[in-house]
Amino acid sequence: MVAARAQMIRQAARYGPSVYKPFFDYMEREIKNAENRYIFSTLIESALPGQFSLYDIDSVIFRKRSDVPLAAFELKFISWRVAKESWARGELLVNGWQFQRLRALSEVLALPLYYFIQVGQERFVMFNVARVEPSFEYRRGGSARDYYAVIDLKEVIVSRSVEELRDDLELILGSKLPKPAQARIPYAVGGRS
Repeated sequence: MVAARAQMIRQAARYGPSVYKPFFDYMEREIKNAENRYIFSTLIESALPGQFSLYDIDSVIFRKRSDVPLAAFELKFISWRVAKESWARGELLVNGWQFQRLRALSEVLALPLYYFIQVGQERFVMFNVARVEPSFEYRRGGSARDYYAVIDLKEVIVSRSVEELRDDLELILGSKLPKPAQARIPYAVGGRS
């Protein structure tokens, strides 16, 4: 970390603010956005206690020059330390309450809504909330005990590299026709063969 910081300082001195200023401007905007979300949710909870639950959608994708949304994504990161036990059983756990509400939202909006989950550093998982059939259970102990949607890994797309991820996203978003060997589209019938 110290070496990386020293390298950044040397580059900043050599090239000036054009190297570091955009990064810090972006991080400042992200912090302000997080603060705004906190203020909004606190306001809702304090002004109308016990009446509402708040959820957000992380990304909505449109084709260029189109006003019609193509798909929405809920973005998550699960560390391998947390995921490995359920992964060994062929399962993926996501918050059950959120899953149920995202599925209802997908139906109301008539819009495909996907989870996009980075699991550890080497796996990406995607699935359409309308095309998986999880069981719902209370799992884990202590502070991690919660209501989970338990999803069979055979029902999701698991990309193990950036190249696979790109191919899988192209299939989901319809930007590339499947090759003859890919006639069975993974997100429609289960995971990668």
